[in-house]
Amino acid sequence: MASSLPPFFSQDQHEIARLVSIVDPSLQYDRDMNPSGSSCRTLLVRQEQVPRVLKIHRHSTNLWDDTYFNLEVLALKRAAERQVPHVAHMTRHYHSEDYEALLKEFIPGIPGNEIDPDTLFYDWTFISQLDQIYMNLHLAGIAKVSFLPRKVVIGEDNDVTLVDLSSCVVNTEHGLGRFVQEMHQDARFISRLERQVARV
Repeated sequence: MASSLPPFFSQDQHEIARLVSIVDPSLQYDRDMNPSGSSCRTLLVRQEQVPRVLKIHRHSTNLWDDTYFNLEVLALKRAAERQVPHVAHMTRHYHSEDYEALLKEFIPGIPGNEIDPDTLFYDWTFISQLDQIYMNLHLAGIAKVSFLPRKVVIGEDNDVTLVDLSSCVVNTEHGLGRFVQEMHQDARFISRLERQVARV
């Protein structure tokens, strides 16, 4: 029941830990990864000492919030089915009448939004890796990646991993026409980055 949930966006650490234990008692809360989030809680947790990311969405009357969460779940399931590399995979999906949640791999490294955009967007190695991730997603039938720097993590070896698939569409769920349209948008974004670097 809804009353069993603690205040969903409480900043109280005990309340957040209680929310985690309601979703899955086997998880231990570590820290809030996005305290300013407005539709989901994105939390670092531990599962038998292995770090994971728990993303919790409370059902609401805002259809867009529910839709974007469901799009990510569908895309993560497809990415796991096809073993798409350099994408943080979902390890578990939770359902409740009050909330929906997903448990993902935690990728250590530096989030893209903590790197100077002028460095990130003019780094040919970064753009080449991003291009390959987009290509692999498209081949798996996933598009509309809608890039934001916070959606990638740069590892110690400079490997790029996409950690957020919210907004993505899957071809079998949303139709080939929509998939192709979104794939072209993704390709135009990568081409724009490549032209930008080529001009330097």
